[in-house]
Amino acid sequence: THRIIAHPIAAPDLIPVAHAMAMGATQDMYEDGEEGYDDQAAEEEFVELDLEKTLTWTGNAVTVQAGGEFRMPLIVPHPSVLAIQFEVDGGYDIEFSLTFKDDNETESSILVEPVRVSDREGQLDIDTTGVCEIIWSNTHAWMSPKTLSYQLQLAPKLDVRWRKRHNAALTAATDFRMLAAVEMAEKVDENMRGIKQRTSELQQAVNICKEKTAKAQAKYERYSAHVRRLEEEVAAAKAHADNAASELTAAHHQEAQAQQQLVQLQHIRQLDNGLSSEVLQTLNTCSGPLEAMFEAYAGCLYAPDKEEEEEDGENAKVTTIDRAELLHLLQDFDLVGRGQPPEVLCGIFAGCSQQLSLSEFNRCIARSALALAPANEELDGCANKLVWFITKLTAAVETLKLPVLDLRRRKLVFQALDQLGDMLTSDVKEEE
Repeated sequence: THRIIAHPIAAPDLIPVAHAMAMGATQDMYEDGEEGYDDQAAEEEFVELDLEKTLTWTGNAVTVQAGGEFRMPLIVPHPSVLAIQFEVDGGYDIEFSLTFKDDNETESSILVEPVRVSDREGQLDIDTTGVCEIIWSNTHAWMSPKTLSYQLQLAPKLDVRWRKRHNAALTAATDFRMLAAVEMAEKVDENMRGIKQRTSELQQAVNICKEKTAKAQAKYERYSAHVRRLEEEVAAAKAHADNAASELTAAHHQEAQAQQQLVQLQHIRQLDNGLSSEVLQTLNTCSGPLEAMFEAYAGCLYAPDKEEEEEDGENAKVTTIDRAELLHLLQDFDLVGRGQPPEVLCGIFAGCSQQLSLSEFNRCIARSALALAPANEELDGCANKLVWFITKLTAAVETLKLPVLDLRRRKLVFQALDQLGDMLTSDVKEEE
């Protein structure tokens, strides 16, 4: 059976040995009494061990078969001393070797070359950390297994020189504290002897400081009052500046409105300049439906007298239309509102009497298109504003109510709108 036990060991179980080579290298393991072991050198190289953290591994009756081997890896977390003791039952020999892999290196190094022995007892000083592997090999035997018993002890080393330095530092710190206490006591005695003089000096300094404080307080109050007056003046000036800014904004707004109204009035006076040949051609093309609209709205707001109705007869030709009736037409089609009339209407009726003839009606319709149409970029690609005006008339046919017109007049309006719609459709087809 194979048992591995880890426990602390007593002080006599390990003895100090010489240091090995640096970085995991070690000197050969010597048995007690062999040549090469120097007691005086070992005494000089004495290493103190942390016995409380010492670990022991014990194996009894470990069988190593013929042609096989038994490996025992040990992790060395601290610089330590490794004590090794083993023997082979019956006095048979076995090949023993030891390797070590430093934590800072990638490959293992051989610390003990393979040697065939029947027993061994010695110690190994390891000055670094890594993994130590002990190998018992029976590969040289063909038939005979070997029975092995071993005991391994790993004891961390204590740094004696560090302990001495630490104790020396503690002693020096104690001496420094004592010296500091003595010097402080002497300083206290000196201060006690001169306390009366220092009290008089401090009293005089306090009086001087009070005078300076009073002067500084007066200066502070004087300048604070001055600052308050300046702040009040700045606040008043800021209020005046804000009022001036408001007045400036209002003046800019009034100027912009006046400029806009001036432009509108100039535009009103120049409406006839927009009657291009294209607009006049469209007006001539739509003369028939526009004449029907003229007849539908002429006289719709002013009922004729009975005598005039009897004289004119039922089929009398209408020759004039009132301005109000033309405005009523524009209101029915939502081209102008029913509230305050816009100034642009002045340009529509410029140079015309109160009663408009058919030709004046047509010209006022063309002027209305020029005055009421939006800017060119908002005409949805329609460059002819009269076409836009007629499109607005035909688009309102579904929602048109005409409450003031009688049935005959309504019929004329819807017939005129159908004709205008057909004309727009034919113009679109011709353009395509």
